[in-house]
Amino acid sequence: MKTLFRIAIAACWFLWAGNSVADYPERPIKLVVAFAAGSSTDVMARVYAEKLKELLGQAVVVDNRPGATGAIGADMVAKAPGDGYTLLLNSSALVINPWVSKPPFDINRDLAPVIRTAQTPYVLVVNPKLPIRNFEEFITYAKKNPGKLTCSTYGVASPPHLALELLKAAAGVDIVHAPYKSFGQALPDLASGQLDCSIDPPTLLMQHTKAGRIRAIAHTGDAKMESFPDLPPFGALYPSAAVTGWQAVFAPATTPKALLARLNTEWVKVIASPDVAKKIRDAGFEPVGDSTEMFAKAMATDYAKFGRIIKERNIRLD
Repeated sequence: MKTLFRIAIAACWFLWAGNSVADYPERPIKLVVAFAAGSSTDVMARVYAEKLKELLGQAVVVDNRPGATGAIGADMVAKAPGDGYTLLLNSSALVINPWVSKPPFDINRDLAPVIRTAQTPYVLVVNPKLPIRNFEEFITYAKKNPGKLTCSTYGVASPPHLALELLKAAAGVDIVHAPYKSFGQALPDLASGQLDCSIDPPTLLMQHTKAGRIRAIAHTGDAKMESFPDLPPFGALYPSAAVTGWQAVFAPATTPKALLARLNTEWVKVIASPDVAKKIRDAGFEPVGDSTEMFAKAMATDYAKFGRIIKERNIRLD
């Protein structure tokens, strides 16, 4: 009797889920952005929201919830109903936070990946006064001068910092990490020679490399990079060191699989639209738009990779 009751309940749930997906959305959708207004994530969120509105016929309201490197906004969505009306736009910092802090949620238990919207590797640049003109010379120089090169990133445990630590482990080099609050603060020291190298998002470096203030020699990905097509990916030489930053959409973990599939389908349309794809590239990213399963797999890989190097190097936030 109990078994029949459970079957009946399950049948009703699947019927409800199917009907709710068919009717979705029936009211405005809230897109929680885990970073401040004006950030690159926020700018893209508003582009996505406008296109979603066109496709779904419902308003998509951007709700900025910055703080704790994206954890505040993520926690809000993790605790929301899984009905598709509260979504999260966050970055790859989401898979780093659990290793260096104690967020009030579990990303593997409380959030469901929907789709990666955009991604970009980071660019390795050097002071042009150094006798380093390419990545091979960089590794050779670092091996001959252990502990003498200083390399900046925009913060401890940031994706560029972890890319540096992964490269050091893979190539067997000793390079000193020098965290700065921003590339703008690091640039004068890099250009003057007080700092030797830096790993940062490509959009911050473009005009300075063209002006000759700094020299780009590689990027942290494992394939060709559109905005720096001549740069070699050091992830191709050292696969374990490849790091690509991403932006992605999440839903509460209680969201039915049928609704997650519907959300993925709609977001694929958004990212594939030519005007949105152009704006993604203009912002220094490449459009992705992968399946929920592909994104979940990539996220799990990053989570494990970052956790491993953070533990090995005992990286902590002060």
